[in-house]
Amino acid sequence: MFRDIIGRKDLIEKIISAVQAGRIPHAQLLWGPAGDQKLPLALAYAQYINCSHKLYAADGHDLNGLSSDACGKCPSCIKFQKLVHPDLHFIYPNNSNGKAAANTSQSLDYIEQWRNLYLSTGGEFSYNEWTDAMGIGNRQAIINVRDCQQIMQCLSLKSSEAAYRVVVIWMIEKLRQIHASILLKTLEEPEPQTVFIVISEDIGQVLPTILSRMQLIKVPRIEDDAMKSYLLDKTGGDQSAAEAVTAQSSGNLLLARQLIENNDLRQNFHQCFADWMRICFRADVAAIYDFSERMSDLGRENLKFFFELCLEEIQGSLLTHNRCTGWIKGGEEQKRFWSNFSDYVSNQNVHKYYQLFNKAIFLINRNIYTQSLIMDTSLDLCRILTETKKKLQNAAYRQA
Repeated sequence: MFRDIIGRKDLIEKIISAVQAGRIPHAQLLWGPAGDQKLPLALAYAQYINCSHKLYAADGHDLNGLSSDACGKCPSCIKFQKLVHPDLHFIYPNNSNGKAAANTSQSLDYIEQWRNLYLSTGGEFSYNEWTDAMGIGNRQAIINVRDCQQIMQCLSLKSSEAAYRVVVIWMIEKLRQIHASILLKTLEEPEPQTVFIVISEDIGQVLPTILSRMQLIKVPRIEDDAMKSYLLDKTGGDQSAAEAVTAQSSGNLLLARQLIENNDLRQNFHQCFADWMRICFRADVAAIYDFSERMSDLGRENLKFFFELCLEEIQGSLLTHNRCTGWIKGGEEQKRFWSNFSDYVSNQNVHKYYQLFNKAIFLINRNIYTQSLIMDTSLDLCRILTETKKKLQNAAYRQA
């Protein structure tokens, strides 16, 4: 329901007003960065337009600051909340998991995994978590021609019971151009009382022919105040922990969840980063190979989390280098490492670190072989550190 969405009250009120005025677009694209609850928002919207007993704050209902929301108790709401409504259809990236013949997979094959993952995470999960739930290994998940045909088949049938049939397409950027032509006419002129709610985390990768048929809705990141209030409940009222996670997550609910669930892992990753920098500084190839082999066993989601924390380590070192002590947030052990490492992170080379780690995150999302990725990244780090070490030695020699 809308009241389960964290913050973004202005956006939700606009959606509610449009529904109450009878202005329900037939095709909308919710776009924004990962972790901003686009999928739960899409489901809350679908539930609201089909709710038979909508609630209104004017009638005395406590709706968490909203003017209206779905009741959550009528038969339609219950089915939408369990993701089992016969007029709710999902399309999402998929691939064969080896249990069926190749090139036969479609979204319907994984509907149970989809429901389980959605309900267990509150609807906020990453692409990597989804591919892990399907068990497809390193295969690339896409929206294929069978998914497009599935949509056409669903819409050829009459609505079962809902006022509006809803088709939710998650990560439309995974739709290939060769398959998109099947959907274009339907997206432009769908059957009556049919709503497409399309979701994208990278609007730059969405086909222009798809974008031109959509009403675009930018879903912003969660506001700090709303995130902090949410995290206070999750951390048992620990004010300092909620503030720290709010600052580090930057409105990304996925990252906030990882920070809370993986606090011990986070501490281990700091030591991993420190050890990694030391062996790269020595250009110890044997140790780098062992490190790559060990880290590749973590799984893609944890490895992505590690590289995101690497960006934080570089930020802490850069701030220490520039003596911006008021902006530095970290434990005493981290601060000691940043102080020692700060000579090797400067305004002149920091972009190299950021490009390197952001590239690693990008490639993990595309199912690259992780051991090779860590090995290649390590060798690039060796070059950066060796180059910086020579510059520092030359500067010291000139001063002498």
